[in-house]
Amino acid sequence: MKFSRSIQAIDSHTAGEATRIVVGGIPNIKGNTMAEKKEFLEENLDYLRTAIMLEPRGHNDMFGSVMTQPCSPEADFGIIFMDGGGYLNMCGHGSIGAITAAIETGVVPAVEPTTHVVMEAPAG
Repeated sequence: MKFSRSIQAIDSHTAGEATRIVVGGIPNIKGNTMAEKKEFLEENLDYLRTAIMLEPRGHNDMFGSVMTQPCSPEADFGIIFMDGGGYLNMCGHGSIGAITAAIETGVVPAVEPTTHVVMEAPAG
């Protein structure tokens, strides 16, 4: 089977909620702030959200996020949250899932006894 497009994602389960974290395979998301990146995603790449969040790959209650380069030099990574209905500025369980995925995949190195992570979202 030949694929014309491949999107890399990590599915996690946090606090009773499934979260699909897109980590690669999508076009560059433009913007000088995370709010601008969210707006760019909404206006230019929303077909990706519907393809990833809704059936047949997801469902109406699916929750997800897109991991991006941060806009702030202090942040380890940027994140944009989404679900079947649109985009969100912040999410508690989504933050836990994204940070855990970032540590487990080496995006943020684990440091004992405490790993400090700075995640940048549209809400700040």
